[in-house]
Amino acid sequence: MTVTPDHIADTQAQALQWFTRLRAEDVGKDERLAFEAWQAIPENALAFGDVEALWLTLEMPARRVRKVDQVKPQRSGWPLLATAASLLLAAGIGWLQWPTLQRLNSDYATSAGERREIILADGSTLRLDSASAVDVDLSGATRKVHLRQGRLFVDVVHDGRPFVVEVDKAQVRVLGTQFSVGRRDAGDEVVLLKGKVEVNAGNDSRVLAPGQRLNIHGQRLDPIQTVDAERLLAWRDGQLRVRDVPLREVLQQLADYQGSRLLLLNEAAGQRLVSGSFNLDQADNAFDALITSQKLNANNFAGQWIIVR
Repeated sequence: MTVTPDHIADTQAQALQWFTRLRAEDVGKDERLAFEAWQAIPENALAFGDVEALWLTLEMPARRVRKVDQVKPQRSGWPLLATAASLLLAAGIGWLQWPTLQRLNSDYATSAGERREIILADGSTLRLDSASAVDVDLSGATRKVHLRQGRLFVDVVHDGRPFVVEVDKAQVRVLGTQFSVGRRDAGDEVVLLKGKVEVNAGNDSRVLAPGQRLNIHGQRLDPIQTVDAERLLAWRDGQLRVRDVPLREVLQQLADYQGSRLLLLNEAAGQRLVSGSFNLDQADNAFDALITSQKLNANNFAGQWIIVR
């Protein structure tokens, strides 16, 4: 039998239905036997395991629902919890669409897996990485670029006015020409390739020299690090080059390039250090090759999550 995307989607939908149904109090013996027969098919069992993994990721709100329901013993908790399961799993998928809405409302943007070069009216160049979004204002006494999402590389042309990149609560003021600014879950990042930049956050500031990186956490600035800037900026040429980086971080970046969220169930494997060069223009193939080399298994759920065991 040929496995089609529609068939996979149907299997995932059935898994979600079984997951929520089995949490009701009125499940009969016949239904449980039917579920066991359905789950006996390997692809169904795998899809059900994926739903359980997603539930574990999103279960905290469900726990709150359960605690509230315990205060009201006259009502059955399981139907409410089953409904919460469906809503949370749907919300988890919907939550992934929020970055897309952000990109639609920005001045310049890229979709997952896309890179784009923009020549601004002042002659400066912006290079956007995958799934990035910026707003640009060159009309005032200070030229401003606001990074809303993702990562960009800036090559500034001097015209007598300051040039500032805003990211969350920090400002990167250009004193030179070529640098990168990125937004990450673990904090924002500035990498300087050429020239000089000053980073300000709250009452703190740092001045970077070429080959240095600064991590930003809200209004807190980490100590400056000396790095291989060319390697960190290889994404401009469609390459991800890593040296002794945890496997989790590499898989996450390759998943991001596919527009998917990573759910790694093997924490020990995620800590393994890997080195290599990966083609971001074929991120799916690079992801699969890395998974195979690490002797792991991956499954795509609902086209939004990549679940790795």
